[in-house]
Amino acid sequence: RRAYLREAAARSEGRDPQVERKETRLRLIQETEKARLARTVADLGWQFIESHSKRRKKARSAQEDQRILEKEVIPVIGKLPIERVERRQLVELVENVTQRGSPVMANRVRAFLSKLFNWAVDRCILEVSPATRLPANKEIERTRVLSDVELKSFWLAIDSLSNPVHQAAVRVLLLTGQRRSEVAQMAHGELDGKWWTIPAARAKNGVAHRVPLNAISCKYLSGKDGWVFPSQTANHLHPDTLSDLVYEVVGVADIAHCTAHDLRRTAGTFIQKEFGSEVMHKVLNHTDDKLTRVYGQYDFDKEKRLALERWARHLAMLYSGQQGIEIINLDKRRA
Repeated sequence: RRAYLREAAARSEGRDPQVERKETRLRLIQETEKARLARTVADLGWQFIESHSKRRKKARSAQEDQRILEKEVIPVIGKLPIERVERRQLVELVENVTQRGSPVMANRVRAFLSKLFNWAVDRCILEVSPATRLPANKEIERTRVLSDVELKSFWLAIDSLSNPVHQAAVRVLLLTGQRRSEVAQMAHGELDGKWWTIPAARAKNGVAHRVPLNAISCKYLSGKDGWVFPSQTANHLHPDTLSDLVYEVVGVADIAHCTAHDLRRTAGTFIQKEFGSEVMHKVLNHTDDKLTRVYGQYDFDKEKRLALERWARHLAMLYSGQQGIEIINLDKRRA
């Protein structure tokens, strides 16, 4: 009955399920034949990206697959004929990534290799996948949150950055609590008065996100050519550049290890303490469960503004009397 209803629904929409099945089979045959021409791991990897990642994954996930292929796989085994790939070589590849101090990335590489070679087996390109039982690292949940003393030291150390654009980007990263990629690629077209709207195409969860901008944040939004944080080598700062800048500031501040994401967690933890978990998730644009997305249509704009203004006020109190930041009265009603 379910099959009949699916067929009937397709027919009512003017579609022919039988034709669609034939087209799907033909496409799979064409993909398989094209993939069989692959002679190296690089050839196979690019075919996987085009035929699988870009068609079946979200844009960000497909980009991550491509980055892993280009940066982690091709430089090591890219020229190797696919029929000569051995499990030992893949184990070494994953372990080398772990040993350089990137255990989480090693897990991502492991997952990519497993999907890549399973995809090749499914299309009869290989008889057996060599990517079986590759070593995995236990991922420890990160809990790093900066103390008030560390926050003050971090803010003051931002002045050590020689580029004013870099200084502004790091400050906005801390003040807004948004993701590094979202801050690095901020465009003037996304700004509307005291609101910054991150489009769905750039948001990690694919949902457009309105971020209230307080008086302090607005001081650092300038830029040119449409970008708030322009780069000397590209249109805008690269997210990895923003991560490197945070590491540089942490070194100058002489505080314990801290990443760009730890700044986001610090802002989120403060908001959770002051306003509760629900407001924190709204400020950080975390994905709701399905029922909440369907039945809860309230935008939380008022609560988000209050939360980020309280966060800015907290920071301002820490840095009172220091050049480059002002104490603002956020309790007054805005016109």
